[in-house]
Amino acid sequence: MKKILLYLTYISFSLLCLSSCLDNSGAKTETEKSFLPSSKGKPGEMVLVIDSTQWGTKASIGGQLYTKVLGATRGILPQSEPQFTVTQVQPSGFNSILRQARNVMIVTTFDNKGRESRILKSFFGEGVIEALSKDPEKYYYVKKDVWAKGQTVMLFFAESEEKMAKVLEDPNKTYYLTQPFHDIENKRLAERITKERDRKITRFLKDKYNVDISLLQGYKIAKSEEDFLWLRHPEIAFDNNIILMKMPYTDEKQFDADHILKFRNELAKKYLYGNPEDKESFVITESKVKPEIKNAKIDGRQAVEIRGLWRTNTYSMGGPFISYLFTDKSGANLYYLEGFVYAPSMDKRELMRDMEAQLKTFKDF
Repeated sequence: MKKILLYLTYISFSLLCLSSCLDNSGAKTETEKSFLPSSKGKPGEMVLVIDSTQWGTKASIGGQLYTKVLGATRGILPQSEPQFTVTQVQPSGFNSILRQARNVMIVTTFDNKGRESRILKSFFGEGVIEALSKDPEKYYYVKKDVWAKGQTVMLFFAESEEKMAKVLEDPNKTYYLTQPFHDIENKRLAERITKERDRKITRFLKDKYNVDISLLQGYKIAKSEEDFLWLRHPEIAFDNNIILMKMPYTDEKQFDADHILKFRNELAKKYLYGNPEDKESFVITESKVKPEIKNAKIDGRQAVEIRGLWRTNTYSMGGPFISYLFTDKSGANLYYLEGFVYAPSMDKRELMRDMEAQLKTFKDF
């Protein structure tokens, strides 16, 4: 009898998840979550649910969404790479398999009256569209574990295509259309890396530098001094590198972007050789591409994040980097933490996503 009741509960909950609106669907308890299938897909993959009448050309609202946001490169990479690998699907084709995708964005404008739009709006339930349309400042809504465990679903909406286009023209607003997905991807990666971390490197970091960073297996110590560390993860197709530098905090100017980049070049020239057999070969910051500077947080503290390109002064090697400058727990010192990648024959989006996730696990004691 218990098995029958459990089965009926499962069926009921499954139907509820597939038919209820975003406003009240999704697992609310661990018991409900346990009935959901696990989400499917790789990091950076996204299912985009949008009416085909709003998709297909660069001028369409879906085309603008892809060109300006989803298909745009995140950060600074040597070649343009879309920040998401997008699979577009009609609302009527958004079946039970696709509903298990790890990242889902559903796009609608309230003035669209077509058949597919009506199907799309049926996902939300009575009153939801009306409630959303009453708040002119709101344009997105995020829900986790709607149809699958470990899933992120975003509803991107506007009263009209004209108003949605204005959102897509505002970088401050489009940031929030993608950052929730990146944050959750980083969290997923950090959790996986922490489970699979290199315990030997973990002990070394704690014993010598009194810090903790969850790192993937394969990093080797390239150089270790009292306040400087260079770790390398060499593979046939790529070479991942992490550097850590500790220094006294003397002035707020140390957080200025120009000061950080000058410091980086000095540090790289001193420590980061391009060719071990050529003392005149060293790493520099590529000046022809302007780095991207943002605020971030490392171990709960404010940090300056810089994304840019590096190369050797001999032009023999190059690639992307991401770095963070932040204070230690005492506030008396600064840490400069950087990850850079050399992967001449590979796309680098996911390599840099892995790097970002690793760096953001940093903790000091």
